[in-house]
Amino acid sequence: MTDPDRSPAYARSATPVAAGAGTSRDIAIDGDMVRSAYARWAPVYTLLAAPTALGRKDAVAKVNSIGGHFLEAGVGTGLALPDYAPNVTITGVDLSHDMLVRANEKIAKERLANVTGVHEMDLTNLAFADGAFDGTVCMFTITAVPDAAKVMDELARVVRPGGHVVICSHFRAERFPWTLSDRILSPFATRLGWNPSMTIDGVLGCEALELVSREDTRPSGLFDLLTFRKR
Repeated sequence: MTDPDRSPAYARSATPVAAGAGTSRDIAIDGDMVRSAYARWAPVYTLLAAPTALGRKDAVAKVNSIGGHFLEAGVGTGLALPDYAPNVTITGVDLSHDMLVRANEKIAKERLANVTGVHEMDLTNLAFADGAFDGTVCMFTITAVPDAAKVMDELARVVRPGGHVVICSHFRAERFPWTLSDRILSPFATRLGWNPSMTIDGVLGCEALELVSREDTRPSGLFDLLTFRKR
């Protein structure tokens, strides 16, 4: 459950969840599609997300090296939550109610005291005040939104000046064998709830953010780890 005394100031309405288009090669992703897909995947998401485990750990390590109060945008079932260091406080948001129920179960089961709570929220319209966080982190979610550029603007808005935005995701591959996997998966984007062939351009145009680093994260060539600083 959320401790209101530890939560950042809300500028808009949010929906707490109780426990128990960027450039996309003509593939349109919308909120209803994402909700439907992740309602299907929620019960088995830990298994489905196994290929992203190493990339997720690299992204969390980046957040841990920075420290402070971070918003995890697209927290899902909370797979990353146990890995944050004690110097990091986390607030989570996601569009999928089904995923968040499982995230709350994980928070309670593992007694994650540094997690303030998780909320059902649209990443294109975050219900937090400007500069509410020291940083935001978005892992494997930016390709599952209808407008990646708008999400980047929101992630930047809720971060204080000098804070960080960390993005970890697969973008349209530039080398084999990932080019082949993109070609195979792209026709199923509406069923998957994410766009395997979205280019990286959709996350690079936010004027409020300066790109500090772009790194390959494990497995090499599949995921990009981007770190931005708020101007």
